[in-house]
Amino acid sequence: MAIIPFYLSEHDEKLIENYAKSKHMSVSSFLHSVAMDKIEDDIDTELYERAKSEFKDNPEDVTLAALKRELKTYC
Repeated sequence: MAIIPFYLSEHDEKLIENYAKSKHMSVSSFLHSVAMDKIEDDIDTELYERAKSEFKDNPEDVTLAALKRELKTYC
């Protein structure tokens, strides 16, 4: 497991600590959850934008096999 140090203002530190506590989470678990959610959201947005652009350029259906191949690049 890695340790990733970063700096926060005292105000931000207290805000994060209090929020995580209100959700019955450790700060570490909360920050991990937030980071993973952001990464997933960004990947979803990128895939959506790419698919929308590709469909606009070439409005064809995609097979399930082709979709699975595309998703393997992210997993």
